[in-house]
Amino acid sequence: MTSKTGAQISAYYGKKVKAALKAKDYTALKEEFNKILNEFSYESVVSFKEYAFRDVYKVMLQILGYNTYTEYQTALGRSDLCFEDEDRLYICEFKVIGKADSVKEKLEEAKAQIREKRYGLRLSDKEVITFAIIIVNENKDETHGPVREVAAIEIA
Repeated sequence: MTSKTGAQISAYYGKKVKAALKAKDYTALKEEFNKILNEFSYESVVSFKEYAFRDVYKVMLQILGYNTYTEYQTALGRSDLCFEDEDRLYICEFKVIGKADSVKEKLEEAKAQIREKRYGLRLSDKEVITFAIIIVNENKDETHGPVREVAAIEIA
């Protein structure tokens, strides 16, 4: 499928994203998030900042039927993206890095931020799941080609 309508995107990605979330299969979720990212042209993604990646996933999750909101304010800070279904509330902290060799370091930093800012401490009758999401947005250099991918999704 090269040219997709909103309904086609929802049908194609919706089943897989929802199945991954329901099963708590975050490796599969990472794969689907990378497929979504790959729908964008190199020219647009090369200059993306953290907020642009966040907004890409916000809009995609909205198309898939999730209630989404960004920059959710808490007493200690604000999380990047929240989305919810009937049973769960997902809270995401994104970190975008320019070098693939610092994924683990940034992953730990995102998890620490989630814990320190207590993003998961919410009044909700739903199960709350907090995600640290690391995106590599590395430009081509003499040693290797460009990398644009969700490198890690882990629960904090």
